[in-house]
Amino acid sequence: MLFLFCHQKWQEASNRGAAILSYLGEQVPLIYCLETEPQQGEEEQKVEQHLLYPLECFLFGEEPCVGLEKLQQYNSSSSAQQCGRVFKEGETVYTCRDCAIDPTCVLCIECFQKSVHKSHRYKMHASAGGGFCDCGDLEAWKSGPCCSQHDPGTSVTMETVQFIFSYRYMLVWEETYELSEELKPKVKEDAYFCVLYNDEHHSYDHVIYTLQRAIACDQNQAQIYTALIDKEGRKAVKRGTLRSCQQAKDNIRRNSEHIIQIPLRVEILHTAVMAHQTFALRLGAWFQKIIGYLVGLREVFCQVALEPAADNDQLCLISRLMLHDAKLYKGARKVVHELIFSSLLMDTEFKRQFAMKFTAHYKQLQEDFISDDHQRNISVTALSVQIFTVPTLARQLIEEGSVIKVIIDTVMDMMSAHLDSNNRFQFQGHNPDKFFRVQVIFHDLRYILISKPSVWTETLRVKFLEGLRVFLRFLCCMQGMEEVKRQLGQHVEVEPEWEAGFTLQMQLRHILTMFQDWCSSDERVLLLAFQECHRALMSCTNQPFRREPTDSYMCKQILHARLYKVSQEPVSIHLPISRLLAGLYVQLCQTGAIQYLPDFVDPLNFTELAEQPLRCVVLAAQVCADMWRRNGLSLVSQVSVTNSTFSLVKKRKITKNMKVEYICKYNHLFELFDIFNGNSSSKDQFCSSFSKTDQYMLTEEMLYLIIIIVGERYVPGISHVTKEDVTMREVIHLLCIQPMAHSSLVKSLPENVRIVFLLCCVLCFIVSFLCCVCCVLFCQALLEEKTQLESSSTEEVTFDFSLKAQMSSREIRSCSFIFCGSQHVGGGNGTDSNTEGLSRNASMTLRCLKSVVSAQSVQDKEKAERKRKAEAAKAHRQKIMAQMSAMQKNFIESNKMLYDNVPESSSQMKSTLMDVDESRVAVGPQQGVCSTDWEAQICILCQEEQEVQAQAPAMVLTACVQRSTVLTQNRGKTLSPKGSYPLFMPPDLAVGTHTGSCGHVMHATCWQKYFEAVQNTTRNRLHADLIIDLENGEYMCPLCKSLCNTVIPLIPVEPSKLNYPTRCFMTTCLRARVRATPPRLWTGHHFLLSFSLSFAFSRSITEMLGVCATTVHRVGLQTAPNDLCPYMPVMSWNTCAYTIQAIENMLQEEGKPLFGSLQNRQLSGLKALVQFSAAQRLKSSQAVVQKHFADMLAVLVPVPNVENTPSILEVDFFHLLVGLVLSIPALYQEEAVDLQPSAVSTAYNHLYLLHLLTMTHMLQVLLASHGLGEGDEAQAAAELFSIVSQHTDRLRAGVTGFCVEGVKRGVLPFLRCAALFFNCLTGVPPPEELSESPESQLHLLCSYLSLPSNLFQLFQDHRDVVTTLIKRWCENAAISKALKGEIISHLVFRYPHKKNRLIDLPEDYSVLLNQASHFKCPNSSDDERKHPTLCLLCGVMLCAQSPCCQEQLNGEDVGACTAHAAICGAGVGMFLRVRECEIILMASKTRGSPYPAPYLDDYGETDPQLGRGNPLHLCPERYRKLFHMWQQHCVLEEIARSLELLNVMFPFEWQML
Repeated sequence: MLFLFCHQKWQEASNRGAAILSYLGEQVPLIYCLETEPQQGEEEQKVEQHLLYPLECFLFGEEPCVGLEKLQQYNSSSSAQQCGRVFKEGETVYTCRDCAIDPTCVLCIECFQKSVHKSHRYKMHASAGGGFCDCGDLEAWKSGPCCSQHDPGTSVTMETVQFIFSYRYMLVWEETYELSEELKPKVKEDAYFCVLYNDEHHSYDHVIYTLQRAIACDQNQAQIYTALIDKEGRKAVKRGTLRSCQQAKDNIRRNSEHIIQIPLRVEILHTAVMAHQTFALRLGAWFQKIIGYLVGLREVFCQVALEPAADNDQLCLISRLMLHDAKLYKGARKVVHELIFSSLLMDTEFKRQFAMKFTAHYKQLQEDFISDDHQRNISVTALSVQIFTVPTLARQLIEEGSVIKVIIDTVMDMMSAHLDSNNRFQFQGHNPDKFFRVQVIFHDLRYILISKPSVWTETLRVKFLEGLRVFLRFLCCMQGMEEVKRQLGQHVEVEPEWEAGFTLQMQLRHILTMFQDWCSSDERVLLLAFQECHRALMSCTNQPFRREPTDSYMCKQILHARLYKVSQEPVSIHLPISRLLAGLYVQLCQTGAIQYLPDFVDPLNFTELAEQPLRCVVLAAQVCADMWRRNGLSLVSQVSVTNSTFSLVKKRKITKNMKVEYICKYNHLFELFDIFNGNSSSKDQFCSSFSKTDQYMLTEEMLYLIIIIVGERYVPGISHVTKEDVTMREVIHLLCIQPMAHSSLVKSLPENVRIVFLLCCVLCFIVSFLCCVCCVLFCQALLEEKTQLESSSTEEVTFDFSLKAQMSSREIRSCSFIFCGSQHVGGGNGTDSNTEGLSRNASMTLRCLKSVVSAQSVQDKEKAERKRKAEAAKAHRQKIMAQMSAMQKNFIESNKMLYDNVPESSSQMKSTLMDVDESRVAVGPQQGVCSTDWEAQICILCQEEQEVQAQAPAMVLTACVQRSTVLTQNRGKTLSPKGSYPLFMPPDLAVGTHTGSCGHVMHATCWQKYFEAVQNTTRNRLHADLIIDLENGEYMCPLCKSLCNTVIPLIPVEPSKLNYPTRCFMTTCLRARVRATPPRLWTGHHFLLSFSLSFAFSRSITEMLGVCATTVHRVGLQTAPNDLCPYMPVMSWNTCAYTIQAIENMLQEEGKPLFGSLQNRQLSGLKALVQFSAAQRLKSSQAVVQKHFADMLAVLVPVPNVENTPSILEVDFFHLLVGLVLSIPALYQEEAVDLQPSAVSTAYNHLYLLHLLTMTHMLQVLLASHGLGEGDEAQAAAELFSIVSQHTDRLRAGVTGFCVEGVKRGVLPFLRCAALFFNCLTGVPPPEELSESPESQLHLLCSYLSLPSNLFQLFQDHRDVVTTLIKRWCENAAISKALKGEIISHLVFRYPHKKNRLIDLPEDYSVLLNQASHFKCPNSSDDERKHPTLCLLCGVMLCAQSPCCQEQLNGEDVGACTAHAAICGAGVGMFLRVRECEIILMASKTRGSPYPAPYLDDYGETDPQLGRGNPLHLCPERYRKLFHMWQQHCVLEEIARSLELLNVMFPFEWQML
């Protein structure tokens, strides 16, 4: 009711504006700037209810929702013709290379996706902020000006409300202590704010230090204040009385002056003033929303803004806003600029009026900008690009506002302080910051001239020529400025200032070309411009035209000219008028207006006009000859960049009709006249100052110049060539020097607006031309070979491409009739040089073809050689097996009495003994013959060879241990040692410990010396901690530079020796004993123990075992080293299991066979890791290992009333297999004697453990499977399913059965990993079929692991024991809950596990940019630039490099990416920075490196930072390479190698990413 009363009161008031202001004066201080900070959202809610809602009611005259609905009906009948979306900093924008009038015409991503330009040649780049979308602007596009959303419809004339006038005074406010009478509070309190403003002089650290000292705040609070000041432009740092705020102000200014002489800007504002200023900013955003409802509202606002004031002395509202811009802080400026964008620049007429106001105040605005310290993108002067780049508006401003004259006059006024007595610029002692801001004005001049007119009016001619005259007066101040004179005797003491003048000249380079283009579009303007330019050149006081000529005689010719010695007199390289005059003269020649030139200018003396450019050429030649070395490096730097000056001579100045006296003139300029004329002597000053080398170099430069002048005419306007011909010639020359990428070609070519288009056409022609030449030569070679084959009588004919690559140029010329463009490419009359070049290219191509064929033949030979060796090895193995069989037969025949009492089962085994020994079996009593032990190894450091023996010094492999989530099925889950981990790895493999090795071998002592040397040398290197972490034992492999952090000792393999009698006897005993209950089977294990002495290792090997185990434990559990930790052996077993699973997953992903695919060094590393894990029981406590074995066995043989034992659904069974197999030998150890199981005991232990674990894993897979199968396997499986159903209370009764094939597929990864494990543990070679094809492996794996091909047969063979075990397994409460669906999310996983891959990326990169444009930071609601970063592991979009999303990680503030990588990738991260098109690899909080993105343009190049802006598409090969890097755990290695190549001076704070 209060709002309705206010609305009615405002309507009845005689002065509505005063009534509204009075209301705001009461309400605003009650909402803003209170003593206590309001809660989030509370302040905005009050603003909406108490301030904005009454204003909207007054605006619409009714309820806002009703009025808005009416406006939407109007909008539905008329479509807005212009988008006008204001760009934020970093937002991606698009421009069309085919349709845009100039590069400043851009589209937002929404309009681009709905426009026809999407299929054109477009460019994308990041906006600097402040611009707006040009969709709907007819003058910005040649075609397709509107997208489908902004396609113009019928315009509807609407009546608008005039009461917006009431708000006009609220937009303009100043930093003052007083308010207007309407806004003054009734009771003025003694409450003030001490407000600190942003500037560009003080750094973050300076402001933080000042705040800590001045207002006694802590560092965190000071950092928050500083961040807000930099972001918003100001921040109230203290609230209190006027006296306390004044004291805080004095403290801040005093403390800031101690650091920098310029104090910080601090103001004291009353709380009411601060409140109204804050609401004024909120009101600006509200205005943008209101005027966006309807075009009519926007027009009313524009009329109010541009309406002249009643008092003629007052400026209009928009003029006052622009002139107050420099006084506003950053946040207020942004609001005002966005308001201008969304209103005045959206309509053509209002945009024209605004442009006239902007031009009228241009000089004052630029003066304010130069005196200001804020960047240009938040200055009102940055609006010039939105105004001056519109072609019709630019011409209108030239005609009505003389904008060219205004811009040049502004520059002259700014730089008048740098004029010397000769009216030329001298920049010694200039202010670099101010000078840089002055140079920005030249961008506005380029904007005005960016589009030349097609139709000239008389007013346009007059105003343009007026602006040209002013511009020529400015160039006269540059012509010949900063002259230099050769220093003789002593070197200059102080290098002269040269960057300012040189930078100014480079700024004018494009502007001169634009003036020439404008002049060339009208013949009269061109002639008058040349007249004015020639007059300006003649008026320069430093020209040589004032000297008296002298006579010189040479070659029977007399030269009457004014002589000038560059080595003795001053010379300048700044010749802008000469450049402009040369360009205009070329335009006269091209347009044919040269015939009318005598009517405007007296006959030209080209010798005098070329005088200054020739001096520059001579100066460059003398500098190259080191004649000016005493002048310092400043001159050398200028000449090296301005060597293109002599192009004025070769292109434009010298006429085709050369005369002999010109040669004499050049001799004088190069100071070689006396040398050539034969008048030189040793007493001449020239000879005393010039060395022979100088004379030779000067002579060479002069002759080269003459060749250029006489023979080089490859310039449009002088020779009959086009721009395409010139570009083609340049490209051919560049490619003949070296191979170049497309981006390098673009950088090497001269800058031009059409250069990219020309380059595309030229490259297409060159490629097709060379391909045709090579194809013809290739076809000719094939025809000749065919002829040789037909005429040859021998069976074999050598096909040699090298013979065809030696064709002469004459032979190639004979087939060049096909290419009519060969003469066009060279640009000359002859084709010899071109044909020779084509011959060389063709020869090179044929040599490449030959190399390909040769490489293919070499590969075939290598393949045949490998096959031959494999067959020889197979024959050798068969021979050995035959010998062993013969020996066994002899033993049986000689010891028949021992087998009289052998049971029948054993006698049956005797009949199959021969076949068993010849087979490949790795587990059980039928285990095959072990392969040979480690070969003799060579240390890569000392190059000495050594055998791997137990008592010998240790040999080690370099290795890298790291945490991994490559196999995880539950990304983001963390594991803690407080639970069952690490003894039991969960089935989701959340986080594992991977150990990789490059396979290079060293002596342990050599490695220790090398590591100590690395530590000593690396500590002195700058930022070495970014490459390797010395505290964590990291180093680079001496040979391959792989990142390593430990070593794996090589453990000798003890071959198992099984004989037939022992096998038979133990089989009989075990078969009789296996029927016992499971507890008796294991508690009474001494009945079957067959002992043997455990061989001891040398001290060196034992130490290396401890080193490796400590690293695995420290990295895997992220804890401090602790040799007494009971989990030391467990982590070794876990890293062994996880590494094997990772290798199996990689081979399965790549479709490679399980055996034979790994390189020898990879296989050696895996074998060493398995043997190291097996040896951990000797390094650890016997009691600890036995306890671990008992705890792990309790999962397979559950013991009643024992708590904390996980169910079979909560364990990864391959980790359990590795742990049990490697820990069971500890049961054989005694306190006094180191014992170990014999070969027979080991074989049976492995066999029954594998059988039991396989059955348990099958049951695990069964509980997560469903479906129905058929056949014998299905019957056996159905019987097992019925047993399981009985003991699970029919919880799976709804499932009719399960798919047998599904269970077999689920068990297959377990069997593959087990095969790899037992192969490395026992050394028994696998069947050859496993090395050939990855398909149909189950029966081969079962044979190798001594398992029945029908895995379900295991349950039937051990039915009595298994039934009891199944009952105990299913009695676990966790299984019941899982089957009921209560805890499925973290227990039940489908088998086989899904293969983890990187996320799917879109083929078109613009799709990612579109996603990034809609990204909203979850912790921030402001419009500041964000860095959306995509995690390639899980697909989450993060807000990177921003304080709003920082998190705490181990008590330290880190960025969003670092915190996410710690959870998602166990510290390893792979991110795509979308707006930068760059991959970021992270390995820890302090290490990372950039990596090329997998997106390429049409030329096969990446585009980091979107510098070129070409359309990008996903490259599958590069993305696959990135995936393999992650899958093979090579991210750390890639980071270390990239950082090793970089010379980092200022390291990047990766933890803040």
